[in-house]
Amino acid sequence: MDNQIQSEDKVEERMVCKRKRPRVRDGCPARVRFGWDAAREGFVVYEFVEARSHGLHSTEHMHLHKSNKCMSDAQKKMAQANRDAGMSLSASYQLLADCAGGYQNLRFTKSDQKNHLNTKRQRTMARGEATYLLDYFEDQKDKHPGFFYAVEVDSEEKVANIFWVDSRMREDYALFGDSVSFDTTFRTNKYFCPLGMFVGFNHHRQTCVFGACLMYDETTPSFEWLFVAFSRCMKNKLSITIFTDQDAAMAAALRNEWPTVFHALCTWHILMNAKKHLRKDKAFWKKFQHHISFIFYDVDSEEEFDMAWSTMVSDCFPNSDIADGHQWLERLKKFRHRWCSLWLRDQFTAGMLTTQASESCNAQVRLFLKPRHDLDLFFIHFSSLLADKRRKETESEYNAKQSIPYIMLENSPILQHAAKIFTPNIFERIQKQYLVAESYIIKKLSDNRDDGMIGYLIYMMEDGERSDERVVLVDIYTTTLVCECRMFRTLGVLCRHMIKVMWLLGDFGEVSMRSIPDHYILKRWTLEARGREVVDVDGSVGPSAPNENDAGKGIAMRYRETTAMLNQLAMNMSMADEKDYNKWMGVLKKVCNEANKALSKTITSEDRRSVLITGLTLKEKSNPRSHGKERYQSTNEKERRRKKREYRKRMKSIEVVTPDDTAHSDGHLSDLDDNIAQWL
Repeated sequence: MDNQIQSEDKVEERMVCKRKRPRVRDGCPARVRFGWDAAREGFVVYEFVEARSHGLHSTEHMHLHKSNKCMSDAQKKMAQANRDAGMSLSASYQLLADCAGGYQNLRFTKSDQKNHLNTKRQRTMARGEATYLLDYFEDQKDKHPGFFYAVEVDSEEKVANIFWVDSRMREDYALFGDSVSFDTTFRTNKYFCPLGMFVGFNHHRQTCVFGACLMYDETTPSFEWLFVAFSRCMKNKLSITIFTDQDAAMAAALRNEWPTVFHALCTWHILMNAKKHLRKDKAFWKKFQHHISFIFYDVDSEEEFDMAWSTMVSDCFPNSDIADGHQWLERLKKFRHRWCSLWLRDQFTAGMLTTQASESCNAQVRLFLKPRHDLDLFFIHFSSLLADKRRKETESEYNAKQSIPYIMLENSPILQHAAKIFTPNIFERIQKQYLVAESYIIKKLSDNRDDGMIGYLIYMMEDGERSDERVVLVDIYTTTLVCECRMFRTLGVLCRHMIKVMWLLGDFGEVSMRSIPDHYILKRWTLEARGREVVDVDGSVGPSAPNENDAGKGIAMRYRETTAMLNQLAMNMSMADEKDYNKWMGVLKKVCNEANKALSKTITSEDRRSVLITGLTLKEKSNPRSHGKERYQSTNEKERRRKKREYRKRMKSIEVVTPDDTAHSDGHLSDLDDNIAQWL
């Protein structure tokens, strides 16, 4: 009995509709029947039933009829381009309506646009993700000879990890790959698969991408495979320093595969992990950030580090309340040589010790890439991310060569020299160091003429006490300077202490230092950093080819230009008087007819998806009988074309006649013409 009740319940559940759709068919008797009259050599209306079960639609609803709905090729391309650019469906539909002169001129609804984009995406991914990936990479390799990709499969022959690099990434790495940051914290697709990116700073200190990967498996063997693929792609040229997060598997892979590369920890990731492991109230976080920032960048000795660390613990955790984050803090202190500036001053970092690179990358990735993206949208938007970064570099390059930076001290030969050779961002850093150096005091410590070494003590007086006290050694024979702060060694930019010594020697010393010596001009920071010729792995030289579908983009672009011009023309004609309007309307009709006739000869039937009839876009209906068995393939082709020509001639001479000429009055005939026009 219970089973019977359960089965009846299931039947009732199946009978309940998930969505109650309104009826569109209610047995309306209205109809019209045509027939060919050989005697009259024209079509004849044999039957016309005017009675209907519903009211007629107005002309405002004509574009919503199913027979009138159609998206032209240009509109499809434009909708696709809008989606690829990250535009929402509503914004894209509104833009298409603006280009068409209003929503009433669109022959499709927003739902139709959504269905078209979904259908296109489903067709793209119909063969599966793995096949799509390989097809995409092979297509990129055919378009760009410098494109490189590697795919790792697991024991079940499923895609595990993917790595790819284009020719521009290779060129960037060859020029600016001395310091690299690698991050896998971006969850940017619908499967929450981590996106890993090798990034660095270009000569304008803007982030550039050296390589990208999708990591389905974040284990030590997977990272080892990735680092091997990256080094193989870059012809075994390794960077000096690499910054990562606190991932143990990644650290083990770096020790195994890149033992000569100094592994540093990114301070931005340390701060993000601190929010996870420590308390999150604002008062605590403000104090913690103040202390940890000083430890990051300002300690000068191990004793000062230990003192600053103890002060941070006692101030932020007065009651020894660090049980939750105790292990994390102890582990962070254990690896202090990988993140504290005191131990990183002997390594070149290009300024990546700060959080700028990671913050900038995270913001841009979240702007372009969304978790809802499938693989096809992911690669489209990732290409947009790269294009945006390269656009910013091009603009910075143009601005740097178009203008000269503002020099605050125009009489300074050092600043004048720096403004000519360095990019504006680097020049501003040097100028800032120069201006600060003016307030420093310099004293000679030693003068050993035998080996050419001179020692100077540079310091600043604050509240009657010395601060920022450094020793600078100068070799007068080689014009080499060594500063205790080691800023040039880690950043590649002259520090205030070295500038103070150069200023003194240039004005009063016997060593000429009125300009920056060549060995203190790091080529990666100069205006001519990209002037160096870089040969790609495949032997090609120069920038990569454009990474877009020119054909598809061209259709959408021409559509926008044409609609903009016609919209302006329509506005001017609507405001003209009746005489001018009729005059130019005749000219416009003539030009449009000639243009359509000429262009129709250049467009093949396969490319056509719609035909224009009296200003309305109607769908071309295919004969269902022509599919499957191919019934009409045996008919003579010339005979088919002859019949088609005769049919078109008959259509031009349609005469609306009833079997009984007196059956309807002229008023009925005019009503019939109006009804037929509305249906069309």
